[in-house]
Amino acid sequence: MARKIVIIGGGIAGLSTACYGRMNGYDTEIFEMHTVPGGVCTGWTRRGYTFDGCLHFLVGTGPGSSMHRTWRELGALSGKRIHDHEVFGDVVLPDGRKLRQYADVDRMVQSLKSAIPGLPPSDSALLDQLARDVKLWGTLQMPMGRPTPPRGGLVARLRGMWKIRRFLPVFKRFGGTTETFAARFRHPDLRCFLRSVNPIPGMPAMITLMMLSVLHRREAGWPEGGSLGIARSIARRYEELGGVIHYGAKVSEIIVRDGRAVGIRLEDDSEHFADEVVSAADGHATLFGMLKGEYVSPAMKEAYRRLPLYTPLMQVSFGVNRDLSGADLPRLSTVHPGRTLRFGRTEVPWVLLNNYSFDPTLAPSGKSALTIVYPSPWELWEGLAGDREAYREEKTRILGDATAWLKSFLPGISVDIEAADVATPLTTVRYTGNYRASYEGWRPTPATMRMKIEKRLPGLSGFSMVGQWTAPAAGLPSVAAGGRNLVQELCARDGKEFRTTVAEEPMQGAPENTAAAAAS
Repeated sequence: MARKIVIIGGGIAGLSTACYGRMNGYDTEIFEMHTVPGGVCTGWTRRGYTFDGCLHFLVGTGPGSSMHRTWRELGALSGKRIHDHEVFGDVVLPDGRKLRQYADVDRMVQSLKSAIPGLPPSDSALLDQLARDVKLWGTLQMPMGRPTPPRGGLVARLRGMWKIRRFLPVFKRFGGTTETFAARFRHPDLRCFLRSVNPIPGMPAMITLMMLSVLHRREAGWPEGGSLGIARSIARRYEELGGVIHYGAKVSEIIVRDGRAVGIRLEDDSEHFADEVVSAADGHATLFGMLKGEYVSPAMKEAYRRLPLYTPLMQVSFGVNRDLSGADLPRLSTVHPGRTLRFGRTEVPWVLLNNYSFDPTLAPSGKSALTIVYPSPWELWEGLAGDREAYREEKTRILGDATAWLKSFLPGISVDIEAADVATPLTTVRYTGNYRASYEGWRPTPATMRMKIEKRLPGLSGFSMVGQWTAPAAGLPSVAAGGRNLVQELCARDGKEFRTTVAEEPMQGAPENTAAAAAS
């Protein structure tokens, strides 16, 4: 009889764990609190428009990526056109001037040199070095989808260092935060541009390097259908493998007997038993809610108390009766307001304007979906959780302020707006359970990047955790690979050979938005 695994949460980590479990003969069931799969990897429909709530690009869409096979095994790309944009986005400076970010790093560097007047020679040299580092980094194979091998002794570590000796200067140049890296440049426009590639404060510069590298190598495109399309494709793959997903099934407790997790209890008091329990749900809810805080080490308690989280994001979405695919409005605009900007009670340091007109599946023909995204601290929302009237009033103010800003940024757009939606940090918590609406868990810092988070808990057998709270900076590739790795470990424990199969191939790449690509 096959060993049974109960999986809490139908996000990408839970779906991945369940898919690989089925590929390897485990009897698996997913219990998901929401009515759709995907967790944070989601979107929603309003009046015929789909507003994407997660994806900017997906690492692993290119065949050369180490993540590509994992996505194919999960069926994430099946039947989808992949858009690889020549122009990834614009950085709009406070005075309204635009600097263009091309996917090709050489073209990006040349564009920056041409667009910024009075560029110091030292900055020009640093840009050339940046291009060399981005291309060099692309030659370093970063394996994903395999368990991390155990650390060896001194000799093994020295051998590893010798193999990557060419990259050691790159590690040094990108060893700080994005802000410290940008500060090496003298021209303020360049500093602003480089901080805007990843505008979240305190992010490691190495993440910016990785992002530029995957875009340059065409390994991070956009699968048509976006976040919800990816989640639905993996869920369909899981069901084709014989798996079962229970929607609207919120877990209230992990049942433990004699130090072993043996099943789960739902909010409706029904119980479901298994040989193994895997939580792909929110880490805080798992440890302090479902397990009642009984298996949390002092270090993890301190981590949840002290370590910084991602600042929650607000999203205001618009459906417009206008085809923006031919406009000089790229996939993404990172806008730095030239004045103090407030949406409701939030002072907005920067705005991400997403233009989804290139994806015909997200809007009716001849129309476009736009979203405005910006950070909004959890403390501004915590007090509104129990006051529905105040919450509605705040959403109304935000919609008015965001609409006014969009009108100023895209003159004439107001007459074309025919759908609008406001999703707040409380929306994130309601549909995903994410602690303090942190969409990727702990924010990457030198402390969190060094932190080792165990998938298993002291004193508790038959239980594992997977997902964003087990890997800082855990984007979609990391959590999908984490599910794969976990099943590999279970197979090794059970004396089984780990096996995988590949789903349908994606379609050929979609044609580029030539008007946006030609503009410079």
